[in-house]
Amino acid sequence: MAILEWTTLIVCGVVLLVRVPDAIQGRNRIVFWILLLATLCSLLRISGPYEAIDQVLGGWNATDLILRYLVLAVTLLIGLRVATGLAAVRGHRLIAGATGRWVLGLGCLAVAATFFLMDTRGSSAGLLGVTDSGGRNSGLVPYYAAAGLTYPAFVSLVLMPPLLATVKSRLPRLVRAGAFLMFVGALSVAVSMPASFAPADWAPGQQVVIYTAVLGYVLGLALFWFSGLIAQPPRSPRAALHRYGLQGHGVHRNGR
Repeated sequence: MAILEWTTLIVCGVVLLVRVPDAIQGRNRIVFWILLLATLCSLLRISGPYEAIDQVLGGWNATDLILRYLVLAVTLLIGLRVATGLAAVRGHRLIAGATGRWVLGLGCLAVAATFFLMDTRGSSAGLLGVTDSGGRNSGLVPYYAAAGLTYPAFVSLVLMPPLLATVKSRLPRLVRAGAFLMFVGALSVAVSMPASFAPADWAPGQQVVIYTAVLGYVLGLALFWFSGLIAQPPRSPRAALHRYGLQGHGVHRNGR
């Protein structure tokens, strides 16, 4: 599993570095922040960095709580960016509107509530030590994990229809490939929530699903960006992405 963890971190880091020049020039900085947060989340999932940071914070797994909220933040940014870029009016309204705010708010409260109900002393990535301690902790950890995945699953379900429509469209192959990767990522996130309650023997499969979700979203964003670069002269990648509906600055007024 360590190979998968480090591979995900390296992929996120490389894509982030590639996007740095555009971010410096002010081009689509939201995607840069998405990639930065995704890279940080990937780093915090690795035992060594996780335990080192958590010891500084007191050794009670506060790092895992921070990680859960970072995931919620990056999910919100991805949802808004992709829904806007694909001109998914209904999806954008669900994510940015009252429904999305309620799901996000309740998810944040559920994460905090289940975390503080557990005895989280002792740093362990993925709360493996907390799970192994038995008792109330082992019963609450799946609910804590599911609470942290409720909002990502909601956003992913909202994005799946427009992503699938893009895959089936006549847009350039790279655009459709990017949409397909993001669709796989969204599907993986949706599956990961109920998978939180799977038996302990299924833990490796759960991790594969989670990392598939991260890689799907990150590589999909990378392909969207690259497709715009090769579609137009290098001086106007933003116009190229706008041409394919992936660099919009707001949803279309009439939903078209």
